[in-house]
Amino acid sequence: MKVNFECNLCGGKNGHTIPFRYAFKERFLWGVKCDQCELVSIWPRPSDQEIDEMYAEDYFAGSDKQTHHMEVSYLDILSSGDYKDGLKVIQKYCKTGNILDVGCATGNFLYVLKQNGYQVKGIELSSFAAEYGQKNFGIEIVNKPYAMNLLNAALPENHFDVILMGDVLEHFTDPTDAMRLTHKILKPGGVALIQLPGTLNLISSKIAFGIYKLIGSQKTMYIPPYHLTEFNAKTATKMFAHCGFSKTIITEEVKPPSTITLRGNFFENAFKVVFQFINYYLNKWFKVAGDRIIIETYK
Repeated sequence: MKVNFECNLCGGKNGHTIPFRYAFKERFLWGVKCDQCELVSIWPRPSDQEIDEMYAEDYFAGSDKQTHHMEVSYLDILSSGDYKDGLKVIQKYCKTGNILDVGCATGNFLYVLKQNGYQVKGIELSSFAAEYGQKNFGIEIVNKPYAMNLLNAALPENHFDVILMGDVLEHFTDPTDAMRLTHKILKPGGVALIQLPGTLNLISSKIAFGIYKLIGSQKTMYIPPYHLTEFNAKTATKMFAHCGFSKTIITEEVKPPSTITLRGNFFENAFKVVFQFINYYLNKWFKVAGDRIIIETYK
């Protein structure tokens, strides 16, 4: 189905729906692929107020996989995390310096970095999470949307050595604007370390969408539309080049089959698990079709 919309990457006005949608607030929000650059966006976008409501306390404290990301609450996962490997990753890029974590949640990882001598700052849309991090860890967390109006107000230009964006870029209403801001506040030669989900890249997703098209149906999700943009390596690379980054390195990984979230019926879940095994070994052997996109992009 053809759709008139506005692609935030290339400015294209024409797209077509893919057989995927969210049922949200008594309306459907569709996955729309831009006819020009192929970026997939959820359209229409939810309002700013609806997005604020989506990331209230329940987003962090809730633990029902049918309505949240998983069966264990996000708050429990953050509190019990082992951040040693993350610290080693940062140390590869700089031994000391200024670190910004965009979408820092409750700031647990920033606290570890602070304890190891880094100057840290966080950005977090959720008031609950920002207040939690400020209270428990004494970290500066800016509780505002990550947007260009923060430039030289809360976020100095050419300031940060490393910017972290772990599973956050897909949540923004305008990820291209977010990456323009990221480029401006990085020091020359600085790096943004980004992780993105790539669920639509899976073989299971491609086959399922082909079946849905054939029978004239679609996959409907009944959780809030947390992911507003669906990336692959190609569209991510286009976005970073468009925003001025000089070099982008991308690797793809696949989550082990035992860790995937299953929200469908028995047949849907069985199909998903079987093809996750196939995808897992395809990625292991040939480094393709990943559902995790790991990125380093340099100013």
